[in-house]
Amino acid sequence: MATRRDQPPRRWRGPEAFARYERARTAIMVGAAVRSARRREGMSQAELARRARTSQPAIARLEKGQVSPTVISLDRIARALGTELVIDFEPVGERPGSGAEV
Repeated sequence: MATRRDQPPRRWRGPEAFARYERARTAIMVGAAVRSARRREGMSQAELARRARTSQPAIARLEKGQVSPTVISLDRIARALGTELVIDFEPVGERPGSGAEV
């Protein structure tokens, strides 16, 4: 007979867990993109924070994927980096030109 110890905690299963995973995954991807752009510009977190009118700890939390910034915040960060925020949707699965019929 299986005991409760043999199963993951309830909070790790179901649609709520999937929603938490999706939020975390998105926050991590956004944070990595900001960190990459900042490093490409040779800018410190403190300098980016100053230019974006926020704090260095806020930039650090964003880059670690601990927060999900608003689009307005991302646009302000993009401008502080001398870049443009581009939001796009790409199809999942086969990419055009991969030989598969679309």
